[in-house]
Amino acid sequence: MKLLSMTAHVLQIIRRAKQPLSKTDIAAATGLSVSAVSEHVERLMNEKLIQISNIGNSSGGRKPKLYSINQHAGYIISIELGTSAVRVGITDFDCNILVSHGAPVDIGEGPEKVLSYIHSIVSEILDKAQIGKSEIKGIGIGIPGPVEFASGLPVSPPIMPGWDRYPIRDFWSRHFDCPCYVDNDVNIMAVGEYAKGLQFEVDNLIYIKIGTGIGAGIIYNGKLYRGVSGSAGDIGHIDVGKDVVCWCGNRGCLEALAGGKAIAAKAKDMALAGKSEFLLERLKSNGEITIKDVRMGIHSFDSASVELIRESGALIGQVISSLVNFANPSLISIGGGVAEIGDILLAAIRQGVYQRSLPLSTRNLLINKSNLGKAAGLVGGAFMTIDQLIINSIEKSDTLLDLRMKSW
Repeated sequence: MKLLSMTAHVLQIIRRAKQPLSKTDIAAATGLSVSAVSEHVERLMNEKLIQISNIGNSSGGRKPKLYSINQHAGYIISIELGTSAVRVGITDFDCNILVSHGAPVDIGEGPEKVLSYIHSIVSEILDKAQIGKSEIKGIGIGIPGPVEFASGLPVSPPIMPGWDRYPIRDFWSRHFDCPCYVDNDVNIMAVGEYAKGLQFEVDNLIYIKIGTGIGAGIIYNGKLYRGVSGSAGDIGHIDVGKDVVCWCGNRGCLEALAGGKAIAAKAKDMALAGKSEFLLERLKSNGEITIKDVRMGIHSFDSASVELIRESGALIGQVISSLVNFANPSLISIGGGVAEIGDILLAAIRQGVYQRSLPLSTRNLLINKSNLGKAAGLVGGAFMTIDQLIINSIEKSDTLLDLRMKSW
C-alpha cells in the first residue's frame, strides 16, 4: 500500500475506533511499526484531519497521546428523502448533527422539482449556520428505492415515478464542488445505527424501517451488505399471502398490508365502517386519516387503532422471523416513522418473531427500537459520505485526502 493510501487507512482506523487511539494501538491495528505510524499520524495532524483527544495512562514510560478524528475538519450535507417528507442536516466530521430541517415533499413531482426544493432548504440552513459552500466536503442522500450504489442512480424505484436512472449526483454537482453519494434510505439508517447508535458493538444486525414502505438495511460482519446490484433488504415486497394489490403491481406485498400508507387506508375503512368513533372524528375533522391519527388513537386507547397496529406488527414479525432464521443476526433494530408509535408495535413484532423463528436463531437475539431514532438517516448519510471520501482516497492513493478546508 502506497504512503498516501496508508495514511488514509490510518485515518479510517482512527475514525472507526470506539475510543481515541495511541500510536501503539494504531500500530497493532495496521501491522506497521510505531515509527511508521508516527509518520502517518504527523501527516494527518498537519492536515488537521485528526486531533489529540487526551493523554493516556503510562505503562512505565511517557504518557501516550491519544488521537481521534477532528470533528472540525469540514462539513457534510446529509439528506434523508422520503415519499412525503425530507430531512436535511449539516454535520461535522464526526457525524454530529449541527443543524437540521424537515419539510413535506411530494416525491411524485419528479426529481428536478423535488431536488431543487431540497437545494433551497440546504442553502437556507447553510446561511443560518454561516457555513460556506467551500467548507462542504461531501453530500450524502438516502432515497426510498433501489440504488445502484456505484453509479448513484435510482433503478426502477416503485414509489418514485420519474426517478428511474435520474443522475442525482449530477444535480448536486451543479451547486457544490464536492462528491455526492446516493444510497437507499434504509441502508444509511443501518449504517448510522451501527456506527453511532451502537458504537460498532453489534457486527450482525438488521435495521428495519417501517414508514410508508418497509425495508431492511443489513450489517453483516461489520459491513453494510447491499447485494450484487444494490437491492438487498427490499423486504417490503415479500409475499405474505394476502390478496391485496401493491403499488409495485404484485399482490400480497408486506408493505401493501403493514406499511404506513396501508395502515392509514385501513384506518379510514374502519372509521367509515363505524368501528372507531375516534378515527371517524379525525376523518371528519381533517378529511383524511394519516398514521399520526392512528398514533393519537393508540394514545387515546382507541381499540381499533390498537388492533391495526397489532395486525401490522404481526405481519412484519412474520417476515422478520424468516430473516432471522436465514441470517441469524444478533439484533433487529426497528426504526422509521411508524416505529414511533411505540411499544404496541414493538411487542407485536417481537411476538411474531419469537413464535415463528427457530429457538437456536433467537437464543441471543434482541429486538429493540433504534437507538438513534429519527436521527439515524442523517447520521448514517454523513457517516457513509465520509467513509466513501476516505475509501476513494485510498483507492486513488496518488493525492492526499482532498478534505482540507481552503483556508488551511
